[in-house]
Amino acid sequence: MQKEWDGSKVDIILEDVENEKHIRRRFNGALQGLTDEQVTAFTQALSIVNALPVSYAAVVEEYRYTF
Repeated sequence: MQKEWDGSKVDIILEDVENEKHIRRRFNGALQGLTDEQVTAFTQALSIVNALPVSYAAVVEEYRYTF
């Protein structure tokens, strides 16, 4: 079987303290092999334009397997 990269997404989790919940925002189309610095810079940029504070970020990588 051959492993092929199929895409990546970045999930940003925002913390809504007033309503006691977390809100997930997903950004599709991320590049393959994102570095920690790139994700941190993206998270910091979103925290500037968003009213809710960013709790954490996660990179979701998708792969497909072919024969």
